[in-house]
Amino acid sequence: MLRYGNVTGEGVSIEQITNRPLIYLDQWMWSLLSRHKELRGRFLELGSNAKPTIMYSYVTVLELAKIEDRNQIEAITEVMDGFDYGFSDANPSSVISKERELEVPGGGAFYSRNPSCDIEFIENYFLNVMDPLKPFMVSAILTKLRKEGKSETYREMGKRFENELNASVVKARQDPDALGRAKRRHSKRDLQRSKPPYTQDLYSLASDFSVVNETMRMTSSEWIDLAHTVVPVAYFDFVLLDKRWCHFIHNVFPLAYPDIAQVFSRRDLEAFFRAILDFEEV
Repeated sequence: MLRYGNVTGEGVSIEQITNRPLIYLDQWMWSLLSRHKELRGRFLELGSNAKPTIMYSYVTVLELAKIEDRNQIEAITEVMDGFDYGFSDANPSSVISKERELEVPGGGAFYSRNPSCDIEFIENYFLNVMDPLKPFMVSAILTKLRKEGKSETYREMGKRFENELNASVVKARQDPDALGRAKRRHSKRDLQRSKPPYTQDLYSLASDFSVVNETMRMTSSEWIDLAHTVVPVAYFDFVLLDKRWCHFIHNVFPLAYPDIAQVFSRRDLEAFFRAILDFEEV
């Protein structure tokens, strides 16, 4: 959750406190929850029993703010406000830079704050949205984003990802030396880090995965799925992904839980529910 910290002459500070297990939902799960009452009821009951925290990114809330159907909006609001919440940076490069800046000597811990926390997003939106005299409902951010007309921002973001990242992948495929390096890294699956978080390794091997699968050209939404994958898998406990990135984590990336998150695709929902109920903090 977000809570107020110290009040000084410089203003109000805000803190993000997250209780485990930490869950990140891909857009397909939000869509299912918004359309299927029975599934939504089971998920809300799960939240009451296990007390997980749902983690959001700017990309997540932009996607949710695009929904126009009133019934779906009400269903999503019910889910959002039925769980504890937190906010993470969806940009792997940004998180990796913060890790290098904040990591203590010896690694594995960080000065002052968690590198995955999206401080800018919290400051830009939630300090302005929150009323200190009233309980804060996380769904309030969707109303604000709709009023700002942010759906175009989402499309522009996706198109930028598609153009820039597909271009870099095509360039690497056309360069025999770059393609060879990517194939060697993909084959060896060597890791640069010896302890979590494995953000850099996930990002590097996911990029190589895109390069060496030479027939794969990803759309803007699929590049956004990559952003949904790297930081959540590096930092959280349970992550729902599309099947391509589940395959990557299960069959290509050389680590598993608890070093990285447990990941589940749409066909694994029952296993996802059981894992949350069986969660024990390590």
